[in-house]
Amino acid sequence: MTLDRSVLLIVVAISTTTYATDKVNSGDCRCRGTGEVVVALNEDSISVPLTLLASTHPGEFSWKPSAAERKWVYVVIHHSATGSGSVDSIHQNHRQRKDKQGQPWLGIGYHFVIGNGSGMGDGEVESTFRWKQQIHGAHSGSAVHNANGIGICLIGNFQENAPSEKQIAAVTRLIGTLAKRYEIPSRLVIGHNSVKPTACPGKLFPLQDVKRNSLLIEKTGNQSDRPLTNRVPNVSFK
Repeated sequence: MTLDRSVLLIVVAISTTTYATDKVNSGDCRCRGTGEVVVALNEDSISVPLTLLASTHPGEFSWKPSAAERKWVYVVIHHSATGSGSVDSIHQNHRQRKDKQGQPWLGIGYHFVIGNGSGMGDGEVESTFRWKQQIHGAHSGSAVHNANGIGICLIGNFQENAPSEKQIAAVTRLIGTLAKRYEIPSRLVIGHNSVKPTACPGKLFPLQDVKRNSLLIEKTGNQSDRPLTNRVPNVSFK
């Protein structure tokens, strides 16, 4: 895979009634805007044991969705900005929210959640209905990134505490696998703060280290994780 390849985004008209059922333009983590973009890069490189990076499901694509796979363009990383949480708790919280038309959200805005040991297992990765059904996210505050970006949320407040070793290993493995399968270049694996002025995913999240280590997963991935070719971004919502 060539990391510096150009990406052509074709913007198509999207039904306004679809947007009315979900806050596609909203950034839904609890991060408070800081007025500046925070680059989550630690001076000290994070070292994660290779045994933690190894796939727990050799020979198969670990997160195969139930619906036909789309050609994803971005991976957008978030933190929950909370001390605990789970797919279910975030789902219930997001279902209480409404979009600008007063319509309730479909539910959790992310495609994947990674636990910290409080509400979910430490380093546990769980996909949500959005991933299983291959539908748009509601996480970035950008219609383009919501429509074409895989939203990953790690439980924790990384402005105050660093993610656990198991969380780092899990998100590194997940990004590497997804980037390889959907041919997403490293430069399009971004933090929420690259989309809008926010501290998310937190100053203590080592984004650059995670991206660098995820390349090891891409280069040594299984044949079952091979890229999906000849597909264009699908922005039709169901």
